[in-house]
Amino acid sequence: MTLDDVLRSKAEMDLARFEALVLSQQPASEPWKPVTPYDFESRKAIEGKHPELIKEVFQPALVIDAGCGPDAILVRLLQEQGVTALGFDPQLPKPSINPALIRGSLLEQWFEDWRCADLVICREVLEHLTVLQIRQAVMNLCALSSKFVYATTRYHPNPQSLLDVATSDELDPTHCSMLNQDLLRVLFVLEGFKRRADLEQKMDWQQKGRVLVYERAS
Repeated sequence: MTLDDVLRSKAEMDLARFEALVLSQQPASEPWKPVTPYDFESRKAIEGKHPELIKEVFQPALVIDAGCGPDAILVRLLQEQGVTALGFDPQLPKPSINPALIRGSLLEQWFEDWRCADLVICREVLEHLTVLQIRQAVMNLCALSSKFVYATTRYHPNPQSLLDVATSDELDPTHCSMLNQDLLRVLFVLEGFKRRADLEQKMDWQQKGRVLVYERAS
């Protein structure tokens, strides 16, 4: 067997594993629950200079936090910085008394009137979705943004191929899809967005290597 045969066989096995996983995955059976302190003061301390950094780096006219969480903490912190910010999340109370917040899912295109944001944020959301849901979520994030998408998520810790997906970790029982980072990047490129490595470096102030920033290419 030649080296080409070995590589071809491995690629076929990787694809078969990926196909089996994608077609068998089921959405989470229970809603996300915080695994760390989630009160406003605790989260504000964790966010640190992040809200100020978003304002400085992107200088946005309008920010949308997609999957803002039930307390929309980043939305509130951005508003404290004088940034116009909206948020949506399926776990927000309904009806919300805050006009800047809407109960809605990233997996559904219900936000026709919101497609004017020059910055769409999606942090620590994608790892809670199936692979098929991640594909849909990326499509919707890009449809929602007129300029930038800024995302963070968890990735496969040691991928051996583009199609490797980790389905659990020791952090959160609702983490079910940690992709190879390169695969997630491919999904953004297929939506007509280009990587902004310079902005990723600026936003990754904690140097965790999990920041993605993409800009609409046309």
